Amino acid sequence: MRQSIRAYIPAFLAVCISTISIGQNLETTIKIQAMEMARALLAKDVVKLAQYFPPKLVEQAGGVDKMMIARDTMNKYMKQFGAEIKKVTIGNPGKIITYKNAMQATLPQTTELKFMASTIIAETTLIAISEDKGVHWYFVDTSIYRSEKIKSLLPNISPDLVIPPMKQPKIIPDEQ
Repeated sequence: MRQSIRAYIPAFLAVCISTISIGQNLETTIKIQAMEMARALLAKDVVKLAQYFPPKLVEQAGGVDKMMIARDTMNKYMKQFGAEIKKVTIGNPGKIITYKNAMQATLPQTTELKFMASTIIAETTLIAISEDKGVHWYFVDTSIYRSEKIKSLLPNISPDLVIPPMKQPKIIPDEQ
């Protein structure tokens, strides 16, 4: 009897360890893909950036071609006002929820923007969504798409997903 129990202990430990590492791998995958999205934003690579937006939002924006036109217009105005995104930092994802066959989590993001004689630091929340069991993740910035708009555009967002209230951006004047 004891020998048969001993034979199952390694298998039990392997199952426990693999279950723990799957959870960690999902969180790591979310963070890595969010950082790839942030790099695409900094590089102004709309084609790569669009890969991280839910297809419905890309469609609503008029497709990648219209997004590229919007990027060019935005770049023109940013240059005109001396604005530049300097840094994007991705935090650790929150609890992963499965709802209507999609995995979802929130993820903090901090964006540092240089504007005129100041630095603006905005802390926002991303919603991470995967429809393929965590292989690929889409991201929605809740500072751009408010909760009412998110619910109308993406009705499969879990009501259990906790989205923290927006924080006021910090404005730090440059030292003279």
